[in-house]
Amino acid sequence: MVAGSGLVTSGALDAGADLLFALNSGFYRSQGSGSFAAFLPYGNANDQTEALLREHLLPRRGRMPVIAGLLVNDPTLALDERLTRLQQLGVEGIVNWPTVGFVDGQFREALEAAGLGTEAEIEMLHRAKAMGFATFGFVVVGDGSASRFARAEVDAMIMGLGLTHEVHDVQERRDHIQHSCTLLNAMLEEVHQTGHSPVCLAFGGPITTPEDLEQLLTHSAIDGFAGGSVFERLPFQSAIVSLVRRFKSLLLRAGDVVHPAGFGPLVGVSDEMLELYRRVERVAPFDVSVYIQGESGSGKELVATQIHRLSSRRHRAFVTLNCGAIPDSLFESELFGHEKGAFTGAHRRRLGKFELAHGGTLFLDEVADLSPHGQVALLRAIQQREITPVGGERPKSVDVRILAASNRPLSQLIDQGGFRADLYYRLNGVTIELPPLRRRLKDIPFLAEHILGRLSVQFKRMVLSLSPDFYAKIIKHDWPGNIRELEHVLTQSIMLEDGPILEGKHFEPVSRRATGAGPPQDDRDIDPLAARRTALRRALRQAGGNKSRAAELLGVTRRTLYAWIRDANLEADPLAESQ
Repeated sequence: MVAGSGLVTSGALDAGADLLFALNSGFYRSQGSGSFAAFLPYGNANDQTEALLREHLLPRRGRMPVIAGLLVNDPTLALDERLTRLQQLGVEGIVNWPTVGFVDGQFREALEAAGLGTEAEIEMLHRAKAMGFATFGFVVVGDGSASRFARAEVDAMIMGLGLTHEVHDVQERRDHIQHSCTLLNAMLEEVHQTGHSPVCLAFGGPITTPEDLEQLLTHSAIDGFAGGSVFERLPFQSAIVSLVRRFKSLLLRAGDVVHPAGFGPLVGVSDEMLELYRRVERVAPFDVSVYIQGESGSGKELVATQIHRLSSRRHRAFVTLNCGAIPDSLFESELFGHEKGAFTGAHRRRLGKFELAHGGTLFLDEVADLSPHGQVALLRAIQQREITPVGGERPKSVDVRILAASNRPLSQLIDQGGFRADLYYRLNGVTIELPPLRRRLKDIPFLAEHILGRLSVQFKRMVLSLSPDFYAKIIKHDWPGNIRELEHVLTQSIMLEDGPILEGKHFEPVSRRATGAGPPQDDRDIDPLAARRTALRRALRQAGGNKSRAAELLGVTRRTLYAWIRDANLEADPLAESQ
């Protein structure tokens, strides 16, 4: 959390923020100016940061570690003396801020030539580390310095996507976020190539809501998010607390792997899901189109995301398009882009999804909703591997891997005359079927724990589990909305009930199964402990009995693993029944 006032600091503390950053940009925001003022000669940046620390942040930070921004080559005070003062104040870390990374052109060249550039910032962080501070390297997209900070062995890196800015147009906002994901992945790959693994946090750019952050976390391998003005736009402390919690709950969900396969964002240990994992792993490395068939809410986009992450294109863009949400008259503009003046309202050139995804992956969700005109346009682009923007004259070559998904079987639509067979075969290099939740009831205890962990943070409630009666109701329900419906039910329960164990008092199952017919035999008696026991045995077997490795596979701490082993009565010989 980048705080500019004591109010925001108190809100961050109440919401459970992990780190508190003191940057002089917060000094200006607290006075009604924008963060850009931090780079202008209105005063000594280091003195401003120190005043912010003394007067506003430190008195209210509780136990949150504080990271202070430090401008290199302060002429008024020697670096070691400044670091000593910050250490005496109780500051735990140092970040290079205001950073030269935001400066370009001839002024940047002059700063570098004068020894006031990136190397000076790296040397400053070296000195800070020698004094016992944690070091954070602030780098900016397009600056090219990410690898230099990584080789300097900083503890963490803050990857700036530019200063925070809001984009109100929905489509343009999505394009900005997807472009930010592409830039971020390029920086992460630059860091990865150095062989060092600092913690990497995103900062600023178009990320202004939890929904924006969810897209960023889905389509990049970033470890966290550092927010400042995005939280301070809200007028009341309660609103700040609520928004920070929502941001943090998404970060917890992104890093939380609760199944022993450790398979990205997908959760489950049932045979159906394990078969799905194997199929995804087999097809992901091959540069072929994939068709994902599954009911609404079953996680088709998560499967597409995992395919992209395991592919050779993982460091390039992952662009999504909901085909059912685009009017037919705008489809070609959305897919191929348009030139300025191509039609009324086209005030500037806009890139289409194919260009945004060039070199990466394009995920077409609900492709069955394409009109005949849209099907022809898409088929032509896939066949020719080139597109022509609306209002343009020259075709452009594109290199895109297509992943398509639908909640309606395309083969049936072909028989009914509603979908082109030639387009279907272009999209369907390989088919992956995603099982509905009612066919994988054994996964519900793990899905519930996964969802409750995030909701507990969002609602600041200690919720441990569901009662046996609640599980019994869940098993009886048909789940037409699949995982999305399960999340809705748990969210409603956590709001309407008290206590650490949810009883499901306001949930009534609905089943369309014939009277007297129960769930499939294997799932008739879903015992959460039995499901967890199965996962424990599988993880321990895969880890060769190594409990640290088993905990890593399950995405839990060793302490949690030992508690699970005790609850499952596996202390004596946890591998005995899994041989």
